[in-house]
Amino acid sequence: MTFNFKLMFRLVYKALFATRGTCARLTSKRLVVILFLFPAYTLLEIANWLGFLLDEIFFRRYRDVEVKEPVFIVGNARSGTTFLQRLLARDEENFTSMKLWEIVFAPSISQKKFWMVLERVDRRLGSPITKQIIRLENRWFKSFGRMHKLSLFEYEEDEFILFHIFSSAWLVFVFPFNDDLWPFMRFDDDLPLKYRMRIMAFYKRCVQCHLFVFGKGRRFLSKNPAFSPKVESVGETFPDAKIICMVRTPFKVIPSVFSMARQLYNSFTSPVEPYPVPEVMYNLITHWYRHPVEKLEECVPERKAVLKYTDLVQNPEHTVVNLYERFGFKMHPRFHQILRQETEKARTYKSRHVYSLEQTGITREQVVSCYKDIFERFSFDTMECE
Repeated sequence: MTFNFKLMFRLVYKALFATRGTCARLTSKRLVVILFLFPAYTLLEIANWLGFLLDEIFFRRYRDVEVKEPVFIVGNARSGTTFLQRLLARDEENFTSMKLWEIVFAPSISQKKFWMVLERVDRRLGSPITKQIIRLENRWFKSFGRMHKLSLFEYEEDEFILFHIFSSAWLVFVFPFNDDLWPFMRFDDDLPLKYRMRIMAFYKRCVQCHLFVFGKGRRFLSKNPAFSPKVESVGETFPDAKIICMVRTPFKVIPSVFSMARQLYNSFTSPVEPYPVPEVMYNLITHWYRHPVEKLEECVPERKAVLKYTDLVQNPEHTVVNLYERFGFKMHPRFHQILRQETEKARTYKSRHVYSLEQTGITREQVVSCYKDIFERFSFDTMECE
């Protein structure tokens, strides 16, 4: 069975009976989170696995769907991965990507078709349900939106689809028990081959389900910082995959990731310090810098690309045109015009996410020393941020 019941039961037990001295201590806030999340997750997964069962009865042909030349965007969080995914996803002649509603509520074909029927009915009525959802999102995700625009109708990380088998690195923000979840953060190196293959087989099945409904000759596009430690496994599962690794100066990545992690921890737990388990986040960032770059050195040039954040955000048109030429993708005039517009917007863009290295408790000297090879490899300035 692909679902990791053993891990789930262990983490649920710890969440209830082994929380002293951890970020998961049972405060009143944490109890409310548990009392909501556990039943909601159980009901959601019953629906999802019923959907998978119906797929095997009514849509078994999805197994024959070929995943040709999928594109995977990896790299540390806060390195421009979301910007690149949502930009490339606008090239609808070439790409199709998962949105959050599909990842969470419709991993199966049966569910996709069900929700698509409801969406069509809602649209004919003037979209009252969609408008209400957007209003609620604007209220609930207002503070997090300064870092990352979150919406059911936006393209999102499909790493979250692995929540449906309880095998995702991002479970750490709900269950901050690092010893149990650390292997998922070093996926290629620390998980047994059999287990890796089962997880990736489930992921591929979900990609085939997506392409069965939305493919129509297009390539699958995925963005996942949490796939940075999975680059080898991605290559084994999708031998003709194109992999793009985004890199950004550690001076920006470290404080931005810590800021995002703090907000996520605060959403689901009651942290015992301003920056929960900073050493874990620091080690994660370190591995996610080096592992994908080292593994991509083994790939042929036409299957890989390493892009600097500054190059992408300062001149999206030039960067993406070069990327298409490297991968042999055809660029349609409509998308080329979109790139020109994005390049104009980039000149006036200013991030609303404010953070600083000092907030992490890590000094500039420590960063330069730890990431000496990263600064040298990508010619990052050791004295100045971007």
